[in-house]
Amino acid sequence: MDSEYSAQDVARCDLCKIAITQNYCDSCHVNLCKPCIVEHISADDGKHTIVPFQRRKSTLILAKCEIHQNKTCKYQCQDCDIFVCSDCAMSKQHKGHEYLKLEELFNTSKERIGKDKEDLDRILPTYEEIAIELENQIANLDEEYEKLTTEMSKQREEMHREVDKAINQMEEEICEIKLKHHNILKEHLNDIKQVQSLMQKTLVSLNEIEESNEVSPTIHYNSKVEEFRKLPPKVNISMPKFILTGKQGQCTK
Repeated sequence: MDSEYSAQDVARCDLCKIAITQNYCDSCHVNLCKPCIVEHISADDGKHTIVPFQRRKSTLILAKCEIHQNKTCKYQCQDCDIFVCSDCAMSKQHKGHEYLKLEELFNTSKERIGKDKEDLDRILPTYEEIAIELENQIANLDEEYEKLTTEMSKQREEMHREVDKAINQMEEEICEIKLKHHNILKEHLNDIKQVQSLMQKTLVSLNEIEESNEVSPTIHYNSKVEEFRKLPPKVNISMPKFILTGKQGQCTK
């Protein structure tokens, strides 16, 4: 790599690009070697402030006075809150006003800026740590929510199994209740049909007796109507009801 552009190379003159920098123009902000100082100063009629390289940027850059073009502002008028030159300070417009030197204000501001910089340098790492933590949380967000979704899916499957188990058990119970009710109704129906059959036989006998002229059967007839007049009890089957309680359901008769 060319030593002229090496990050570890010493500062080079901005004019010749070869010689090592020894001076600095605080007015133009350029690095200069000693041979190039004359060339730089003679390049234009502007004012140049040449200082050793170690003292670069030590010369204050003062604003030109808007009223006295050949003067620089060295003071701040406290009453008017504007920068003024020495001629302005002595004018009638600023008579009796108080002034502060811009150099003193500059140094005070520099101290305040330096303190703010130190404070920010101390605070910034904390923000960097917070930012890194948030970035890690964002990076892990999808993974954590994927775990949560997977756990919910497993829980849903488990709940489905529990529900299926409970429903299957209730279906078995319903089948048993249905069979019991079927047997009760069938038994009662058989009893009714037996009574019906007996009543029909009795009617046939009564018809025969009624049409017959035989004395003995008619006289010895015993009525059985009272036996049939007493109706059998009515059988009502109550259907079971499905009641959902908590995580499981149950059937009640």
